[in-house]
Amino acid sequence: MNIINKVSKNFIFYGTGYAFNLLSPLLIVPYVISVFGIANFGKTSLSFGLSLFLILIVDYAFDIKGTKLVSESRYNIKGIQQALFTIIYTKIILVCIAFFILLILIYSAPLLREEKTLFLLSFSIVIAQVFNPQWFLQGIEDFKTSGLINILSKIFYVILVFSLIKNTGDYNYVNFYLGISSLLFNFFGIFIIQNRFKFNFQKPNSYEIKKILKTDFFFCVSQLFLSLRQLSPLFIVSSFLGFSVAGQYKVVEQIISLFRTFNQVYLKYFFPRLCYKINESRNEALSFWKKYVLLLLVFVVIFCLLLFIFSTHIITFFNISNTINGLFRFSLILPVLMVFSLALEQTMFTNNNNKNYIRITIFVTIVNIITLLFLASILNLNGVIISIIIAELFFIFLYFKNSILLKKEII
Repeated sequence: MNIINKVSKNFIFYGTGYAFNLLSPLLIVPYVISVFGIANFGKTSLSFGLSLFLILIVDYAFDIKGTKLVSESRYNIKGIQQALFTIIYTKIILVCIAFFILLILIYSAPLLREEKTLFLLSFSIVIAQVFNPQWFLQGIEDFKTSGLINILSKIFYVILVFSLIKNTGDYNYVNFYLGISSLLFNFFGIFIIQNRFKFNFQKPNSYEIKKILKTDFFFCVSQLFLSLRQLSPLFIVSSFLGFSVAGQYKVVEQIISLFRTFNQVYLKYFFPRLCYKINESRNEALSFWKKYVLLLLVFVVIFCLLLFIFSTHIITFFNISNTINGLFRFSLILPVLMVFSLALEQTMFTNNNNKNYIRITIFVTIVNIITLLFLASILNLNGVIISIIIAELFFIFLYFKNSILLKKEII
């Protein structure tokens, strides 16, 4: 009973924290669209998407592999101390590389160069990721602190937006305020970790950093391809259909992204425990995985049905035209598919099946971009959604076929 109560409390803390991540866009998006319009919202969305792409360079898959490492070494204080500081120092190197890439993109792409200020200020989000302690806190299963950081940072972000975004030209600062609030409370999280474990600050271990950069390079490349798949629809829509249409697409994508974020957060909550269980019993781990994935599927299906029924009200809430109501309803198949694709993706990591994961990610990304360019030119936004659905189906099939966790039990 004590274990059940502990798990329930942890999930409440964790879920509440990330609920603020999901709710803050619902508060901010309608407001900023009413202040500076749908076209400028399209611009901020593109810059935010590019920041997420650059974040993957800085993360270097630490949110997966770092969590797994800390989870398996949670009782080795010296080991988790070395992991924390080595990863932070590595991220500092990577954020410099990411900034250099941003400069190249800005000065080589006219679409970005015209909004140079916006893209440079949005890079604050990437800088904040260097000190993001969530991977460490999840590894030691400190969901209370993890949730607290999310709650405080998002509250501060919402306050900044509603207090300071007042004019059309203020669209340049929306992402900057998110970066500043995230950086402030990420430092707060590092302070809590330092105070609890009494870590001694270590000088960077160049050998360990080189080893990480070399070992995980191709895994990072696969994550960049995955991000490229998510960013390419918005970039293609912005380039060929204009920022106003991109803004409309982003509202639909924003709602779908809420489901993606929720699915990822939910699955990440169980990931450390799944890694622990699979070392003891594959059958027990598989049973555990099936139970929490089924619960997620039920929740997502119910919520998608509600969104389908009240779609007109939702579109009106975001201050955009009802002409995309049909597109929005059609897109609601994606959250259901994401339950399967993300849950199966998780099984690829439990046994370090990284090679197959990298191949799958690169292959599906290439297929997705090709179908996106073809279908978008014929069917506009409907073609974009169809291309994303095709990509999710590819992921589901290939992850299922290559999952080590599932092979012995099912295949």
